[in-house]
Amino acid sequence: MSATMTTRAPKTSVTHQLHRLRAAYRHRGWTLWHGNATGQYWAAHTGQMVILSGDSAQELEARIECLEQSSRPSETTLARLVQARRTGALRLSPRPLPRGSRAWHGTAAVRT
Repeated sequence: MSATMTTRAPKTSVTHQLHRLRAAYRHRGWTLWHGNATGQYWAAHTGQMVILSGDSAQELEARIECLEQSSRPSETTLARLVQARRTGALRLSPRPLPRGSRAWHGTAAVRT
């Protein structure tokens, strides 16, 4: 009887952990599942082309958070852009001209 209880208890825990992880990370583009054969939790993000695994839900969650923190762009505010522009630290490429605003060259320049 105790063997049945130990096999069922982790199953419900796995299901509960998966629901919790999916609720937290699905809207961020993550697909999460549990490998019954390996006993590991898995997560994939197609936008970032990343697949992660962890031995527990908490380990996988920590890996996702670590990856998301490292891939987030640093905070860019208008004040920082202005300061970087004044110091010459930021080099912006010139804005492209709108279509049709360039001068005609060659034989196409002569229109009737």
